[in-house]
Amino acid sequence: MGDLRRCLASGEYGVLKDCPLFESNFMQVTKTGDVANRVTVGIAATNPNLEMPDLMLLARPAPSLAGQCHCECPDPEALPFPDEELQLFGLLPLKFVRLYVHDESRFQLKVRLANGRTFYLQLLTHPLKQEHIFAQWVRLLYRLRFYHSDAPITYEQGAAAFRHQNRKKSSSQ
Repeated sequence: MGDLRRCLASGEYGVLKDCPLFESNFMQVTKTGDVANRVTVGIAATNPNLEMPDLMLLARPAPSLAGQCHCECPDPEALPFPDEELQLFGLLPLKFVRLYVHDESRFQLKVRLANGRTFYLQLLTHPLKQEHIFAQWVRLLYRLRFYHSDAPITYEQGAAAFRHQNRKKSSSQ
C-alpha cells in the first residue's frame, strides 16, 4: 500500500479510500530543474465503474515529520520515507488538468491547470525503478490525452449506448 493510499484509508476520505489509484512520489521542480518541494501525486477513478480516471490527488509530507531524518544526505526532504504521514492538499478533476512529459531524461512531467498555472514534477523513486515507473506514467498520460471527454462515461453507460445503437441498426434493416 502506497503512502497516499494509506493517507486516504486513515482519514475522512470515505469515498476515496477504496478508489482505483496510481500514485508516485515526485519533487516539484522549477522549469530549469531546481528543487522546490516534495509531493505525492495520485491519479484516481472516483467510481470503480469509470472507464478512465477522473481525479488528481496531491499530498505532501505532514509538517510534524519534517526534519526527522538523521542521515547525512544532502537533502533529507528529497528521500521517500517508508510509512510517512501525508497531508492531502489538492483534489483536482482531471478535466481541468493537462499532463505532459517535460524531460524524459530527467523523468519530469509538466502539469498545466485550467487557470494557466504550470508546475513541473520529477519522479522520486529508487534509481533502478525510475525507468519502469516513469514509463507507466507516460502510458497513463497518453491514455488520458487520447481519451479526453468532458463527461466521463461509465462502463454501464457505454454498454447501454452500444446496445441502443445496435438495436437502432437492427430495427432499420
